[in-house]
Amino acid sequence: MNLDRIVNRAAWLAVVLALAPPALAQQKDAAPDLQKPSGTEAANVSTVGDYFKFNVEVKGFRPSDSTAAQLSAPQGSCFRVSGEFPDPSNPSRQMLRGRFETGHFPRGLWPPYSCADLGFNTSLSYDVPKRTVLEDYDRDRFGWTYGVLVAPIKYYVKPHEFSAGASVGPYLGYRVHDRQGSSSVLAISIGAATATITTNNADGSSSSTNTTGLTLAGAYLVDIKGAFNVGLLAGTDIFSKSQNVPTSNKLWLGLSFGYKLE
Repeated sequence: MNLDRIVNRAAWLAVVLALAPPALAQQKDAAPDLQKPSGTEAANVSTVGDYFKFNVEVKGFRPSDSTAAQLSAPQGSCFRVSGEFPDPSNPSRQMLRGRFETGHFPRGLWPPYSCADLGFNTSLSYDVPKRTVLEDYDRDRFGWTYGVLVAPIKYYVKPHEFSAGASVGPYLGYRVHDRQGSSSVLAISIGAATATITTNNADGSSSSTNTTGLTLAGAYLVDIKGAFNVGLLAGTDIFSKSQNVPTSNKLWLGLSFGYKLE
């Protein structure tokens, strides 16, 4: 497969994903597998490289390598994390180090947007307790994340049929919204797909064999209160011609729910 074809396929998937919700309504009769969440984020994903936009004034920032008094980040300010390290005075506490960004589009097309001007030096690096940023104050978090994407049930637009052949693979996503209590991620995934091939034998009987291929998918993943999640997925499975899989290169849509029982 040449590069142009791959790029065209990715663009096609993006368009399909944007139009997916109306089409997914056709799946209402499919029973979702509550034991297989659509997307599972890798445990303890680092905050390095992430942006935090504060919805309230946040206290506790101190210039790095300085004994200066603590400062407060005003509402609407954006803080980019460049590192994590144990607090020298309390090794059990993790600290974040980073700098503040200003401007309407500090990351171009990627959020956050409209980062407020600050009353202190934006060319300096600042340290702050990790808990302060992640948990103590109302904030939005943006940045790359990764994990495992599962499509337990798929609906093929053509030939208009459901399939229980699961697709599993790693995903790379970007947090477009992450606020205490809810989060959403746009993701792409490349992984393994399975299919069952039925062969008609000369004696009139039939036999089934399982085969594997490659799956490409885009997804919109939503997590609520860390317990309930839902995923809208669109993708295609690629098998070699010799495998004779009828759904190869056909568009499929997926809808998955998951609930974590404590």
